[in-house]
Amino acid sequence: MTAASYSSASSASSALWRCWSQSRAIGGAAALAALVASAPAEAQPVAHDYPNIDPERPAAVTYDLTSTATGNMRIEAYADPAQQVLRLQIAGGADYLLLDRATERVMLVSPGKGLVFAVSSDGMLHRRLGPDSGLRFQREGHRTVAGETCTLWSVQGPGGEGGACVTHDGIVLEGSGHGYKPDDHGQIPSGRLVATSVRYGPMSPELFTPPAGLQEVDLPPSLFRALIPGLAGMPNP
Repeated sequence: MTAASYSSASSASSALWRCWSQSRAIGGAAALAALVASAPAEAQPVAHDYPNIDPERPAAVTYDLTSTATGNMRIEAYADPAQQVLRLQIAGGADYLLLDRATERVMLVSPGKGLVFAVSSDGMLHRRLGPDSGLRFQREGHRTVAGETCTLWSVQGPGGEGGACVTHDGIVLEGSGHGYKPDDHGQIPSGRLVATSVRYGPMSPELFTPPAGLQEVDLPPSLFRALIPGLAGMPNP
């Protein structure tokens, strides 16, 4: 295993991980898709009124992403609740991420290099939004994005604020947000994610399983955090 293999694999996955982790944490990273929106100071969210961001049926979603962390790119996401796996990849890219809730592992699959980098997620993939998340949510109405109706949410968290539009069955269709403090480069982290297409229906099991014959490399969490920027900023489960 060479340093070049690690480096090239991590560069492809860095943007994917930022996309997922920041949208998943909503407010924990405050830089993208659903990241933390602000409700008016006098408004209080209804108790236990939180968006569901766990897809409830198979779906393929294409997003346009713009953020200070990633620049401009197109992301393809595939979710199948029955298999408890989410797949993320840059459109047209060969490498992809698999987030496997059943085994609590995150895998970077690099078919071209014949490698799968895997690491335990330490319960991160089962984290849900709720009273213990430290976030304040407020419903703001409804909107249609990519032909699907979604509920608008504003949310304020310890790291930033923003907004998101989430379908009743857990698909994030739109999100934007910004942090409160500059990052290591002196920029206020910010971003916007918008779904351009949504397709519901059965997904091929092959989408969620690494190809046969790849060598699996198990990474310690400390090394994975170094390879995948954005993970270090995630709050603990």
